[in-house]
Amino acid sequence: MLNRLVGMWSGSRDTAAPPPQGNVPPAAEPAARPAAKAPSVMRREAILGRDQKVAAYTFMLRRAPDEQRDRALPDMQRLYDETLLGNLQRMDVARLLGQRLAFVPVVPASLSIPLIDTWPAAGTVWVLRIDGQTPIDDSLLARMAELKARGFSFALYADVAIRPERHALLQLADYVLMDVGSEDMPAITAQMAAVSKVVAGKRFVATEVQTLEAFHMCHKLQFALFMGPFITRRETLATPVMGPSRAKVLDLMNRVRTGAEQPELAGHFRQDPALSVRLLRYVNSPGMGLVSKVGGIEQALMVMGQDKLYRWLTLILFTGGQTQELDQAVLENALVRGRVAEQLAGRALFAKARDEIFVAGLFSLLDVVMRMPMEQVLKQISLPAEITEAIVSQRGPYAPYLALAIACEQDDLSSLEALAGQIGRDVADINAVHMDALLWAQQLSADV
Repeated sequence: MLNRLVGMWSGSRDTAAPPPQGNVPPAAEPAARPAAKAPSVMRREAILGRDQKVAAYTFMLRRAPDEQRDRALPDMQRLYDETLLGNLQRMDVARLLGQRLAFVPVVPASLSIPLIDTWPAAGTVWVLRIDGQTPIDDSLLARMAELKARGFSFALYADVAIRPERHALLQLADYVLMDVGSEDMPAITAQMAAVSKVVAGKRFVATEVQTLEAFHMCHKLQFALFMGPFITRRETLATPVMGPSRAKVLDLMNRVRTGAEQPELAGHFRQDPALSVRLLRYVNSPGMGLVSKVGGIEQALMVMGQDKLYRWLTLILFTGGQTQELDQAVLENALVRGRVAEQLAGRALFAKARDEIFVAGLFSLLDVVMRMPMEQVLKQISLPAEITEAIVSQRGPYAPYLALAIACEQDDLSSLEALAGQIGRDVADINAVHMDALLWAQQLSADV
């Protein structure tokens, strides 16, 4: 994994932005209603498996607050779903489905949208948005059975699926989503038991998981998948302490950045046998293409060079030392941030600035993975002022790119279009770059 990443960082990655993609044309609406404004940037949310690694994503459209009230209207629901599917198709979501599931929310009536008939089945989970007025009839059940026969999966929310009139739907569902934000474990346990009493074998998905503690409670209850802000939440620590391995890596990064000579660096590597072994293993890996094996630390450092060494140490900072919970999921999220920010800068900035924007995206989650306040983390590593300014105060030339990358994980539309205009990019560009970054990060983090 590190071999592939360092290779891409050292010049072989494609930093040119993908060609702009057009917005989905809005479907025709009844004459009595004006056409809805097409939603802009897609939002993703990671879903973790029991191994604490990213297993799936769910995708939503980011909507302005004044548009939310119209979504309850049937015509607007269908328009929303058509736009969501169209955007995902243009983002080529099929590329993601080999290694990740995609949970896609739609209303039952949208299962008749023609695009669904050509949609890739493997890896797609239709999350049915149902309310108290949604009719459950034979035609819906037949359509679900038909799609399941083609390989699609379905998910329902437990609070609506548990009603007696919805039990036929529950029989066809593969996943049952449960909001655990209240952290009322007795109530959550009772609801799981009620669902299992109707039909056994369903995979439960915990949504709105707020904290790592809540994740552990749900993990004990045998939930299969987990989603919520707990993944990148900055937990409050009374006495944050950095492990010795990561402290050593930070020290080496600072020495590399300030131009330390190879003998000095080699001496510090020799003080950490585990890190020395990882360095030699990487340098002697097939991807480096060396004819003969390297057996010494100084020779390994010479082969690496300063730039590759710094980038390799950056990844070790996330994956090395005493591995913490969720580190792999946080790393994948950080890689996506960095890649999105870097790609959005591809048309406007030189290679050095793009590299630094990538680092800003990656380092924006260092406080999460190191369990320390960001200011305290950044005091221990020498970074260009532009990177620090973008991360800490959201100012400077790199800030708009980092803000847009973070916005792909959030539901705030207010500044997105302004930020896109500020860097001269169309909002449709962001969707295409976003999917490319997900695929890139998925590939790189697969072996961590």
